[in-house]
Amino acid sequence: MNKIERLTHALRGEDVDRPPFSFWYHFGLQHGPGRKHAEAEIDFYRAYDLDFLKVMNDYPYPLPAGFEAIDSADDWQRLEPISADHLCWTEQLTALSLINDHLGKEALYIDTIFSPWTTARRLTRTGSIKEVYERHPEALLAAMAAIAMSLANYARAAIERGAAGIFLSLGAATDEVMSEEEYKTWGRPFDLQILDAVRAAPFNVLHIHGRQLHFDALLDYPVSAINWSHRLTPPSLAEGRRRSGKTVMGGIDETTAAHFAPSEIARQITDSIQEVGARGLIITPGCSVPTDTPVRTLQAIKTAVEQFQ
Repeated sequence: MNKIERLTHALRGEDVDRPPFSFWYHFGLQHGPGRKHAEAEIDFYRAYDLDFLKVMNDYPYPLPAGFEAIDSADDWQRLEPISADHLCWTEQLTALSLINDHLGKEALYIDTIFSPWTTARRLTRTGSIKEVYERHPEALLAAMAAIAMSLANYARAAIERGAAGIFLSLGAATDEVMSEEEYKTWGRPFDLQILDAVRAAPFNVLHIHGRQLHFDALLDYPVSAINWSHRLTPPSLAEGRRRSGKTVMGGIDETTAAHFAPSEIARQITDSIQEVGARGLIITPGCSVPTDTPVRTLQAIKTAVEQFQ
């Protein structure tokens, strides 16, 4: 199988010659031009011969003019929807176009989008919006709606540039942040707005970040695959596959990748394939691997996966 065939079969839960694999980390290039970001992503893809590329997206969401952070209820009300041609998206969309030019029909790539909750939290001075949603819920809900519309606009533009889907990273679907009931108000409608905007894309992925996950509450989301740190929090990879009926992405403990020998990473992969089976499985970390993960360790991932051909 070529890379696109292998991945497509895995997403459909069909037979594959071996499970596809990929991994990713933050390049720290959000201060630079999209061309350099694209070059780093393409070099990374080719260096490790990945089956698909998950493109990082660390360019900041813009604050209203004259703001350095959001502090008050009045500040939240200043947030307005942003169109797909806003300057804040220019460098990332440039990177996506360049990646598309180089990968062409060789492999699929997806773009990372952080949830409206995560995006809103990053706009604050303190990194917390709990007090705001308790004291000024109307103002925050309006801001979240504006952010969700903006990210939906961007997601459509990413698909138009050639992305096969988005990797939507949820930051609030966990009891560490809020209850499942609270998430119905502060997370679900805004996250679904983004996914609905690109529902037709073939490779949308739901990344559930954190522990004590609201896993079952997310199973109706319109995605092809689910990713979470299954080695740190339930459910297991096999249980997540059974409960969701979707392809699962995992196998590698990203928290230990920088410190464990290649043989340990290979053991994790072998155990995961034996646990889940070759169908409906994509070998990846549960989240980003550290940027100081040794090259030999990352190279061992492909070697371990190829043993199942």
